[in-house]
Amino acid sequence: MLFVLYGWHKEGIFVYQNNSEEKKIHFSVLIPVRNEAKNIAALLNDLTLQDLDNNDFEVLVLDDNSDDETAQIVKNLINKMPYSLQLISVPAADSAHKKRAITLGVSKANFEYIITTDGDCRVKKNWLSTFSNFINYKEKTDKKAFFIAGAVRLNHKRDFFATLQASEFATLIGCGGAALNLGFPFTCNGANMAYSKELFEKMGGYEKQENDNNNQNNGYQISSGDDEFLLHKFYKNYPKNIFFLKSDKAIVETEATQTWKEFYNQRKRWASKWNQHKKVSHAAISVFVFLVQIFTLLIFIFLPFDIWNDNFYSFSLELKKYLYFTFFFKMSLEFLFLFSVLFFLKQLKTIFTLLFWWLFYSLYAIFFGIAAQTKGYKWKGRKTK
Repeated sequence: MLFVLYGWHKEGIFVYQNNSEEKKIHFSVLIPVRNEAKNIAALLNDLTLQDLDNNDFEVLVLDDNSDDETAQIVKNLINKMPYSLQLISVPAADSAHKKRAITLGVSKANFEYIITTDGDCRVKKNWLSTFSNFINYKEKTDKKAFFIAGAVRLNHKRDFFATLQASEFATLIGCGGAALNLGFPFTCNGANMAYSKELFEKMGGYEKQENDNNNQNNGYQISSGDDEFLLHKFYKNYPKNIFFLKSDKAIVETEATQTWKEFYNQRKRWASKWNQHKKVSHAAISVFVFLVQIFTLLIFIFLPFDIWNDNFYSFSLELKKYLYFTFFFKMSLEFLFLFSVLFFLKQLKTIFTLLFWWLFYSLYAIFFGIAAQTKGYKWKGRKTK
């Protein structure tokens, strides 16, 4: 946890500069959607407010067999938007729907940088220009940005359930950003990331999974991981050219799930990616995190008994002191880390949920660690293998 805290603070906030003389970066914005009739218009309207010139980006909505009014809403907006807007229908498939949608979108894209987000997201007016600014900044430092992960936050204002999700999600974003800053990336979020179109195609996109030198493992066999596995593929080929964009102007906001069933399927989908990594280091991290949660759970269980009865443990007094010091040191670091991330995300009020997560996160993490070992989950009204 100490290394994660250091990693988060290793890179400062990127300061946006509106420089009209800098090199123009052109973006193809890919939005894979399924059944986003309630949300897609709001996102497309956000893009009309971008302070990047309308000729410097295009928007491709990739409709993945929606059975609501998503496609019709986009069609109605095509001629009303000041930027180039296309609606592309994605052929039906049995698996890896989002990966296939993005691959199709990349093949249709006209510009050098792909930037992806989701149909239920909202973006600020400086979203694209901040990415452009960052790419130009990195070119001046002789470290071209081939892959950039941005921050995502959940809207926490709906209810307590949404607030709980927002604080936990902030931890994931913070850990992903910290690991990228340290040069050991392990996760990012496809709702806010940009990468080179040319290099995506050069590496074979999702056709070949990262770390497979024998072309035995087609990336489409794994439904999830459109973001994480692509991050690792870029890292394998261009380890010095991937970055986390730590700027509040580039934050993308999305909605928390509304029901426990949706929450279960979403978290199971996320957790299912971990046992697909081929690197020993990723397996080791997964096992380590799992064991830490078991340790934390055991401490929470036995702590009240030890306070009630000094002889409850058969451990020596010195060992007890060591265990409790380790436990409270871990909790202190978690508080400092989450405070820093929530301050960046402008969600500091959700810090009060940390007590809840301290009490229940170990059970939560252990449960989904086990649940991820079983195949299948339901997402966007469709059962996925």
